[in-house]
Amino acid sequence: MKIDKKRALLGGLALSVSLAFIFALYSGVAYSREPVTTKATYSKAYAQEGHFTAYGLFSNETVYGNGTSLEYYPSKITDMIVGTYEFSSDGARGSYEAVLHVNYYVTSGKKRVYIVNDTELLARGTFVNSFEVPVELNFTELNERLQMVREGTGLYRAEREVYVTVKVLANGRESFTQEIRLKRDASGMLYFSGTDKEYQKVVRTVSTTTNSLSFAGSDVGVSTARTVFPAMALLFAIPPVGFIYAKREKKEREPKELKSLKKYTVEGTSPDGRRVELSSPKDLERVFELVDRPIVHYRDGDTDVYAITDGETVYEYRAN
Repeated sequence: MKIDKKRALLGGLALSVSLAFIFALYSGVAYSREPVTTKATYSKAYAQEGHFTAYGLFSNETVYGNGTSLEYYPSKITDMIVGTYEFSSDGARGSYEAVLHVNYYVTSGKKRVYIVNDTELLARGTFVNSFEVPVELNFTELNERLQMVREGTGLYRAEREVYVTVKVLANGRESFTQEIRLKRDASGMLYFSGTDKEYQKVVRTVSTTTNSLSFAGSDVGVSTARTVFPAMALLFAIPPVGFIYAKREKKEREPKELKSLKKYTVEGTSPDGRRVELSSPKDLERVFELVDRPIVHYRDGDTDVYAITDGETVYEYRAN
């Protein structure tokens, strides 16, 4: 069966162009996606909470009755503040310590100079999940102690600061420390700061997924696709580009003066005979008109040769 070479060549070039386009398209898809997707999730490992609540006992119950819980306590009528500290942490086991601090000081410029530091252990022990600590602040006793310090030091401007520290150590968990301070504002009202504290341990988990894209029924990693697909697109683009370049080069080599003789030109080999060299395409055209024979085109090294045979004579034009 005779094969049409021209049709086969064009079919091969069409297939090559199609494959180059497909691989170029998939290359664009590959570069539009990340090779790896990293996702971070956060979860609570555990929580620790400490809360302090209190109520007052008053020397004058005209306005506030004993057992009233206030945000601000009038210092002139407050005899005692009774409170409870509560700590909780699900699944926790460990130890704790609660200490009452009463520090006496004088102010020198903006600096506090401490005179006496009194501490009282309120509670110490072990716990599972939670514990409570009772706290009592007797202002009659505190005021007597302040007066004693003032008289004993001769520093009658001495003041005091009162606070409770709670330290918790739980197995497998970070230490928890809370400080609850008794404060007094300019109007003589007493209040607490640091009564509530919450801490959550958050765990960050990172998961990595290698991305892929589907090609010809198979999954190809994006990283691999970024390397392979552009190379394949380039590989299949070479034949049609080379063909176009060759055709263009051939056209450029062909003298313009020979275009009118192209339909009378056939591809062949160097004919035998005595050579007569023609100096221009015009001479070749005149010989063709005189002898009326086909022009044979062949290559002699890098030179295109156009020949017309007339008997034993071969008229040649060499296009440089």
